[in-house]
Amino acid sequence: MNYDENAFKEKANRKARRIWLIFALLLSANYGNDAASGAYPASDYIIFLILCWLPFLSGEILLRVKGKATDKYRYDLVIGYGIFYTFVLCTTESSIAFTYILPVTSLLVIYKNKNFMIKCGIANTIIIVAAAVFRYMSGFNSAANMKDYQLQLSCIILCYICYVMSIKHLNESDGAMTDSIKADLDRVVTTVEKVKTASNTIMDGITVVSELASENKHGAEVVVLGMNELTDNSSRLMNSTASSLDMTTDINSQVQNVGGLIEQMVSLTGESIEHATVSGADLEELVKTAHTMSELSSEVDRVLHDFKSEFEMVKQETGTIQNISGQTNLLALNASIEAARAGDAGRGFSVVADQIRTLSTETKSSSGRIEDALIRLDETSAKMTASIEETLKLIALTLDKVTITGKNVEKITSDTKQLGDHIQVIDNAMKDVENSNHQLVDNMEQVSDIVKNMNNCISDSDETSKRMLSKYDESAANIDEIEDVIEALMCELGIGGFMGIEDVSAGMKVIIKVDNTEYHGELDSQSDNGITAHFKNIPVAKKPQACNINVTVGNVLYCWDKAEFVSADGKTASIRISTRPKITNRRKYPRLDMSNPCRITVKKTGAVYNGNLYNISANGFALVCHDNFFADNKGADISVEIENFALSAHNIVEGKIIRCTDDDGVYLVGCQMPEDNYYIREYVEGKLHK
Repeated sequence: MNYDENAFKEKANRKARRIWLIFALLLSANYGNDAASGAYPASDYIIFLILCWLPFLSGEILLRVKGKATDKYRYDLVIGYGIFYTFVLCTTESSIAFTYILPVTSLLVIYKNKNFMIKCGIANTIIIVAAAVFRYMSGFNSAANMKDYQLQLSCIILCYICYVMSIKHLNESDGAMTDSIKADLDRVVTTVEKVKTASNTIMDGITVVSELASENKHGAEVVVLGMNELTDNSSRLMNSTASSLDMTTDINSQVQNVGGLIEQMVSLTGESIEHATVSGADLEELVKTAHTMSELSSEVDRVLHDFKSEFEMVKQETGTIQNISGQTNLLALNASIEAARAGDAGRGFSVVADQIRTLSTETKSSSGRIEDALIRLDETSAKMTASIEETLKLIALTLDKVTITGKNVEKITSDTKQLGDHIQVIDNAMKDVENSNHQLVDNMEQVSDIVKNMNNCISDSDETSKRMLSKYDESAANIDEIEDVIEALMCELGIGGFMGIEDVSAGMKVIIKVDNTEYHGELDSQSDNGITAHFKNIPVAKKPQACNINVTVGNVLYCWDKAEFVSADGKTASIRISTRPKITNRRKYPRLDMSNPCRITVKKTGAVYNGNLYNISANGFALVCHDNFFADNKGADISVEIENFALSAHNIVEGKIIRCTDDDGVYLVGCQMPEDNYYIREYVEGKLHK
C-alpha cells in the first residue's frame, strides 16, 4: 500500500468526528435527562445543545469546504468542544464532569503532534482553573470542593503529561522506524538501481546474445543449406564420377578399337600409296599415249590438207575437161553445120561429128557426175576436217586434264604419305592416350573413393549442423525465456515505483499516440511531472489533450497509457505524466543480409570510416569494417550512410554500438537504433517474403 499523508489525515479527522458525534449524543441525552428531572433549567439545556452541536456542525461545514484532510478540523474540534466543555464544568454539580474531556483528548493522540497536544493541555488547564474559580465564587468553596478542584487539575495535567510522553514516544518510535525504513529504503533503492543497471546490462547482453544467436542460427541454416547442396553436388559428383569411370572404361575400349582401326588405316594407307604409285605410272603411260595420239592427229591433219589440195587440183582438171567437152561439142556442132553445108560429101564427117557430139555429151555427163561426186567428197572432207579439229581439241583438253590428273595423283601420293605419317603419329598418340586412360581410370577410382569419404564426412557434418541448429533453437528459447523474466522483473520495478520518468533523459526518442496516430520526436528535458519534446509535426493543442507516450530507454520501452500534452506551435510539446510506466522489451524484428558499401560517422568526433553493411532490421544493423577504432568503442553513437539502398529516403541510420567481434582485423560491429524504423521493417519483411 502506498503512503498518502492526506489519506491518513482524512482517516484521523473521520475518527475524531465519529467520537465527537457519539460523545455529543451521550452528553445530550444525559444532560436532557437531568434537565427533565429538574436538575437544570430548560434554558441551560438549550444553551447546552447550541454549544454542543454548533461546533460539530461547523466542523462538518469545514470538512466539506476545506476537504476531509484539512488540518483546521482539529482546531475546530478543540475550540468548539472546549467552549462546550467549559459550559458543562460551570453549570454541573458533578465532580466527575471534568472527565468529559478525556475521550476527546485521548483521541487527539492520533494526530501525533506534541506541540498541538501541549497547547491543548494548557488550554484545558486554564479551563479547569477558570471553572474552579467560577464555582468557588458561586459558593462551592468547601474543603471537599477544594480537594475536587485539586484532583481535577492534577488529573488533567497528568493526563496531558502522559499524552505528550506517549506522542513523544510514538514520534521517536516512528522516527526510529522511519530512519530504519529510510536506511532500508536507501539500501533497497541502491539495490534496485543495481538491479536496474544489471537488468539493462543483462538486456544488452541478451540483445547481443540474441543477435549473435540469430546470426549464428542464420549462419547455421546457411551452412545446412550449403551442406545439403554440397551433399547433392557430392552425390551428383559421385554419380558423375561413376559415370565418368564407366565412360572412361568405354573410352578405353573405344581407344583400343580405334587403335586397331588405325592399324588397319595404316595398312590401307600403305596399299593406297602403292595403288597411287601404280596409278601414277599408268597416268604417265596415258600421257605418252595422249601425246602419240596428238602427233597422229597432227599427221592426219596434214594428210587432209594435202588431200584437200589434191582435191582442188582434181576440181580444176574437171573444169578443164568440161571446157574441153564444151569446145568438142561446139566443134561437133560446127562440123555438123559444115557437113550439112557440104551435103553428101560431108555425110561421113557428119557421122564423126555426131559421134564426137555424143562423146562430148557423155564426157560432159561423166564430168557432171564427177563434179557431183567431188562436191560430195568436198563436203565429206569438210566434215571430216571439222571432226578431226574437234578431236584434236578434245585430245588437247584430255592431255591437259591428264596432265592435271597426273599432278593431282602426285599430290595425292604425297598427301597419302603425309597422311600415313600423321596416322602413325596419331597411332603413337593413341597409344599414349591409352596409357593415360589407364592412369585416368586408376585416378577416377581413387576420386570415387575420395568422393565416398567426402560424402560420409558431409553427412556427418550435416548431422552436426542440424544438431547445432537445434541447439541454437534451444538457446534462442532459453534467451527468450530469460528475456521474458527480465521484462517481468523490470515491469515489476516500474509498477513498484523504482522505474519512472527520472530514468529518461534528453536525446531519447519519443512517440506520442493521439487518436491511433503516432508522432515521432526527440526528448528535450524532463521534470518530476512531465517531459518536453520536439517533433516534426504534432497536432496543436491549446488545452491538455489525452495521449499515450512511449520513450525508448536502451533496450526497453517506457509506456504511459494516461498522459496529457499541450502544444502551441505543433512542433514542441509539453507532456504531463502522473503515473508509473509499463516496461516492455523492444520488439524483435527479422534481419536481412546485405553487402552495400557504407560510410560510418562517429558523432562525438566526426571521424569517418568506410565499411560494408552486413545486415539490417527495423531496430538494428550490423556492419563490417577494418578500422581498429571499433575494437574498444562499445557504446559509441554512430551514423551510417548506406550506398545504393533501395529506400533512398531512409539510407542514413543512427545507432549505438552494442557489440564488436574481431576476426583477424575484420570487425563485425552490431548496433542498436534509438527507435524502430517501420519503413525498414516493411522493406525487410517484403524482401524476406519474396
